[in-house]
Amino acid sequence: MRVRSRWYKKDKSVSIDEIAGALAFVAWRIGQNAVNKMYNAGFNYRSNVQQLAVIGEILIFLIQVTDRLAYEELEEDDRVRFVTELARRLAGTLADNMSDEAGPGDYRAPFIERLNERAEAYAEFGFTDGEPSYPFLRYLGTCVDQLMGGQENKWVIEQVMEVEAPAAVKTLRRAFHNLLEGKKPEVEGEGGMPA
Repeated sequence: MRVRSRWYKKDKSVSIDEIAGALAFVAWRIGQNAVNKMYNAGFNYRSNVQQLAVIGEILIFLIQVTDRLAYEELEEDDRVRFVTELARRLAGTLADNMSDEAGPGDYRAPFIERLNERAEAYAEFGFTDGEPSYPFLRYLGTCVDQLMGGQENKWVIEQVMEVEAPAAVKTLRRAFHNLLEGKKPEVEGEGGMPA
């Protein structure tokens, strides 16, 4: 999957919040792409709401991956601010899409609650050299299986672990590093948009 993840105006400063916003856009696209690839591979969804639930699990996974990557690259205060802003933006995007599909409701709070629950579990799993461990990937597969498993989707855990998650991590890692690479010290003014 190709995504644009370089800053268009390199001479402008870019804030942590702007980088988080750009990465949130990339993460959303990664989640959509994974769901579409799974559908094209023969996995079935009962509804668009179920697809969005699966995207939500992938987003939670990507937030955990980002937190591990940010731990290596950012000062602690910047890391916390960055990951919090990323989660806030993804919760908003997911909530907007859920409102479109399922009608008005509070979709942010359940997503954030699930994110916090999953974060405790993901914290137990290793992450080395920019790669999640087998249990890290297995946990995502299990979470997706709980949403769409069953006889018609009996190989979903393997598909997530062996195909979707590694591709998602690769794209996210590249985008994360590309977006941080162009960051200059924050000064007054707006940052450029991602190209």
